[in-house]
Formats: sequence, structure tokens, C-alpha cells
Amino acid sequence: MNKSRTLWACGCVAAVLAAGGCQQSAPPVGAAQEEAVPAVSGPYTHENLTVFLLHSPTQDGREFITLDQGLKDGVVKVTEKAEAEVRSLQIENGSDYPLFLQEGDRLTGGQQDRTLFTSLVVPAKSGPLPLPTFCIEQSRWHVGQNGRAFAACANVALAPKAVRGASKVRMDQCQVWSFVTKAKEAAARCKIADNTNSSLNETLESPQVQRLSEEVSEALRGVLEDHPDAVGVAVAVNGRIEEVNLYPNHQLLARLYPRLLQSYALQAALEMDEAGEAKAVGAEDVRQFMAAKETRRQDPEKIDGRNVLHLRQLEGSVVECETSYDGAVVHRQYLSETNLDAGARGRGAQAGQGAGLETANENIQGERRQEGRQAPTRASLPGQP
Repeated sequence: MNKSRTLWACGCVAAVLAAGGCQQSAPPVGAAQEEAVPAVSGPYTHENLTVFLLHSPTQDGREFITLDQGLKDGVVKVTEKAEAEVRSLQIENGSDYPLFLQEGDRLTGGQQDRTLFTSLVVPAKSGPLPLPTFCIEQSRWHVGQNGRAFAACANVALAPKAVRGASKVRMDQCQVWSFVTKAKEAAARCKIADNTNSSLNETLESPQVQRLSEEVSEALRGVLEDHPDAVGVAVAVNGRIEEVNLYPNHQLLARLYPRLLQSYALQAALEMDEAGEAKAVGAEDVRQFMAAKETRRQDPEKIDGRNVLHLRQLEGSVVECETSYDGAVVHRQYLSETNLDAGARGRGAQAGQGAGLETANENIQGERRQEGRQAPTRASLPGQP
């Protein structure tokens, strides 16, 4: 079963939207799976940050836009709902293309800055729809200069992996805040960002952190340009694999690749003193990371009527995250749980590594209060019961 999952990963994720009128297609799941063995190239390294590319000879032909692009071009609008909620915003995709959102997409504005809870797809010409989020600015609950609207961040980096994992795997607002606080305090101690408010965006948009982010993406940009068949990327810091992401095609990977790298710029800089002790990591390590045996799984999380999130616990403190849209996989991700419990203040803080799915099942049902307000439960789009 685990071998089949790994063989399936590249070829099938790259073809998941074939039924939707895409220009290219691939065999359905279960057909010629041996041909879908992911080819892994690398390592490609910049200082203590290493990437590997995952390749597929077959790709889905649909063009996606991403949140940073849509907000910049004015074809995507995100606002607070009529009755503002911490865990839910309103989004409208006015473009002619499906909008791919990834956990860790950050928004600035509204009554407090937010990050997206999971990856999902918003259809073209969607009309207003709810958008599930987590708060990354604990102390503010009033509109700023953008009013109820949200804008793209100056630094387009996704949120750091710890924040994304606390959101997508732990599903714990308190843990999200905990990792935001840790990132802000660490950056302030190293004098690379101010710490004058509670927003993660303040840290990631400091001139020093933006410079680090740009240096990382520029140093490794050419790696992707030289491999048009790449549909996935693995990221390691100090020889430790942090995550693997697989997308339907090279075009979408190219849009997200620099932003994923930039999400590790701060972590890599803060952990630079550990680089001398790092073990070498190779392509076979990436394959083994993805092929770890499944130990348990969480019930599917129906994000809306068209998007579903599946989480599976794997051996070695790895969680496999899979988002399906209209029944076909659009994003497959393998996240290391390393450090996800360190310093956590939420309900999951005592769960220990490897208990992420049990903790998440508990946290989904829990009601949170922020400054005396009850945080809403998971947002749903039309069609969710």
C-alpha cells in the first residue's frame, strides 16, 4: 500500500484535473503505476537550505492563478464577512482561471491579519464564498487602513512551516499564535526584525527578512528553470527534510516554488549555527520520507462542497496531507512534525510527536475565545451539509 502511494504521487497528482478539460492527461489511478515512480533530482543547496525536485513526464494542462497574483491584479478580492469572524473571511475569484490557495498564504488588513488554514481551489468566476483562516495577529480586532478588505503582503513568502503545520495538521489557533510569537521573538533577538505588535507579517516584511527571502529564491531560482518536467519540490534545512509538495503541473509549481523557499529563509538564518553538525541528505532520503508506512488517518475534512482535506499519519513523525477538488487530488504534501510541539500552548502541547491527528480531531470540535470573542468553527462553502 505504501509503495503504491509513493508510485502514484507524481504521475497522478500531475494529472488530477484531466477530467476537467485539460490539454494533457495521464492514466487513472491504478493504471501503469510503475511508470509513475517519482524521479528525484538534487540536492541543490544554498548555504544550509537544500531542495530536491520531483519530476513527472505527464502534467495536467490547466492554468491556475495564486493568491498573491490575484490580489495584485485585482481579480481576487478578500474581505471580512458581514459579521466578522476570526476563522472565516469572504473571497471572490473574478478571474477566468481556477485559484489555487495554499496553507500559509498570508493576508494583511481587515480586523486582524490572517493565514489560510489549508490548500484548496476556488473556481473561476466564483462569486462570494467563505474562506477558512487562522489569525496571525492576536492582539488586534479593529479595521486598519484597508478597512474590511485584505491586501497581498509585500513579502510573498508563505508563513513558516511551524505556523502552517499548527494550522493544517494541529488545527489549533493557540498553537498558531505560539509559533507566531516564537518566530517574532527569535527574529527580534537576532535584530533582523522589530517586534512592536502581534502580527507575523511585521516580522516577515521587515527589510532584513525580505532581503533574506529574496536571496534564497534568487540563489535557487535557476534550479527550477532548468527542469520543465518538475512538478514537486522537497525542502531540507541543515540536512533535515521539512516537507515535500506535489502539484498538478510545472506552471503551478513555478508560481509557488519561490514562495515555499522564502518561507524557510528565516528558519534557515536562525539555525545557521547548526549547519556544521548537519548530516548529508540525498534523493533516496526524500523517497523514504514519502514512502513511510501509514500508522493512522483522520476522517476526511470537508472544507466545502468541492474541496476535501485528507490527513494520514506516517512513521517517522511525518503527516501526509492531500487536498482533493471535485474528487481529484490537486495537492499532495508530506510535512515533518519535527518542532511542531515545541513550545506549543494549545491543547496539543502535551500530545507529543506523532499525535497530530488525534490532537486535530479534538481541536476541530473545541471552541476558542479570543479577547472575549468566540472563534467560529471551520468555514464552509455552499454545498457543505
